[in-house]
Amino acid sequence: MARKKISETTRQKVIKAHANGQSMRKIAKECGVGLASVHRIVKEKELQKGQKKGAKKKVNIERQKRIQALEDRIAELEKKITKLGVKKR
Repeated sequence: MARKKISETTRQKVIKAHANGQSMRKIAKECGVGLASVHRIVKEKELQKGQKKGAKKKVNIERQKRIQALEDRIAELEKKITKLGVKKR
């Protein structure tokens, strides 16, 4: 069974609502389309803009920076613990 064609107006409403932070379930209900259709429309729009690939890399870079900062802090604390342990004995 073929999918029902979603009008460009509806697509634009979906994209605008998503950009405004509305939940996908609410968008689907208000626009009268399925949740999967909302997901697909948003995904297509992100891929057109190239946001998904770039955003994912940016998130990974930020995550690696946070991990490195935490590992550095852990190393500092381990050194302090070692010094305190040596002083007590």
